[in-house]
Amino acid sequence: MKNHFLSILMVSIFLSSMFLNISAGEFQNELPVDGAGKEPKVLIIGIDGVRGDVAEMAAQNNDSAFGRIKENGAWSFNSDVGPYSISGPGWSSMLTGVWCDRHGVVDNSFEGSRHSSVPDIFELVENHDSNLRTAAVYWWGPIGEEILSEDSVDVLENFGNDELVRDRAVELLTNDEELDVLLVSIDTPDAAGHHYGFSPEVSEYVAAVNAANDMATEIMDALEQRNMSDENWIIIITSDHGGGGRFLQQHYPSGPIDRSTLMLVHGGATVAGEMTNEPVVVDVVVTALAHLEIPLPEGDHALDGRTSAFTPSASPARQPTCEEPAFYLRVDDVIGIVFGVLSLAVISYLVFRHKRRS
Repeated sequence: MKNHFLSILMVSIFLSSMFLNISAGEFQNELPVDGAGKEPKVLIIGIDGVRGDVAEMAAQNNDSAFGRIKENGAWSFNSDVGPYSISGPGWSSMLTGVWCDRHGVVDNSFEGSRHSSVPDIFELVENHDSNLRTAAVYWWGPIGEEILSEDSVDVLENFGNDELVRDRAVELLTNDEELDVLLVSIDTPDAAGHHYGFSPEVSEYVAAVNAANDMATEIMDALEQRNMSDENWIIIITSDHGGGGRFLQQHYPSGPIDRSTLMLVHGGATVAGEMTNEPVVVDVVVTALAHLEIPLPEGDHALDGRTSAFTPSASPARQPTCEEPAFYLRVDDVIGIVFGVLSLAVISYLVFRHKRRS
């Protein structure tokens, strides 16, 4: 009897152990992986006028926003802003996900703009779910005056300097528990570039990029201190153009150096490492919408960008065909006229001297 009882007891313990192990395994499989079951949210930090090579220099600071994302996220310091390295088309492409041949902006005059019919990221979010809370804080006026609209952004605020923009972004991330999408626009590098020159050799410009990196770091710190137990944030940092190509203090006429900038992405389905799939500025909206689980427009309304940070094998974005900016025509015309006048003056002088000697 005793042996029979012990046998039954041992079998019971064995079966109970198997049951517990199976249950534990099933429970572990149901645990949410990174971001699963959490509310997707988006932080976009656009920094005006950041050259890709100078951004890479700033990323050497491992404790900074640039450095952290280079270490842990998807990154490129050779992201392309499209055919025209001007703020108007650059920010328009960044915030609509389509190129200048569709949004119509080719310079800072916004003449020919089709923003009234081409939706920006906030309109796409609003049309999908008006309950999602959105905010955009910026310095450069046309972002709020020409590109975005109060009708689709819950908080749309313009400030007189980057420090105020940063402070407001930190405040929103700290206190607004319902916030879903935040755009922050920083302008310091562009102002320094126009004043001193866009170049890794210009200390004032390098310092301005580092200052913008510091501001982005403070904003990221505020996000990290937020209660994110039920939130899954993606961070995208990019720029509207580089600079210092043909002219040290300008970012035209859209040579490779003027068009090349940074693309840093962290969170969500990001595949860490260098993006070698030709990231472009129109990828921002597509990446954000995909993370927010908002269906992408299809057919004639399909966006031009890709989820380049999520899909290393993404095919290159289409090449746009845009009208020539009037600004470029004016610059080239002026250069041509000046050259022509000087040439004519030199020829006239030589002819005059020749006649006198005769």
